Amino acid sequence: MAQINESKIQFLANEGESTTDAILFTLEFDQRELTKRALTRLGLCWLASVGSIPIIFAHWILVPGFFIAGPIMAMSAYKMKTIPDHAEGSCPACKENITLKLEPKDTLPKWTYCPSCNNSIQVRSSGN
Repeated sequence: MAQINESKIQFLANEGESTTDAILFTLEFDQRELTKRALTRLGLCWLASVGSIPIIFAHWILVPGFFIAGPIMAMSAYKMKTIPDHAEGSCPACKENITLKLEPKDTLPKWTYCPSCNNSIQVRSSGN
């Protein structure tokens, strides 16, 4: 089962003068969950490979493409032990409480925009 971890980070304003403390929420997967996620992706790709056999001309590209993509996607999912989910804190520019959704491949530091005032802010770890 995935476990949610919290760590302290900072939001830095575009001007670089003001910072606010924030919390980064990450999902951490155990070995069983990593294996399950990898096998699910492998199975879906190979199912798509078999499902694309009846497509007359495209199956010459789709079948080998899905067949090769299966292990690549499975390995990619297996290597992702932690995934950033979202960050919560107050915007250094407008002082509003904000929640920033993060993508699984995002790494810190990351530039993004405040959803309230649309100013650019940097999400960075507290050690910077």
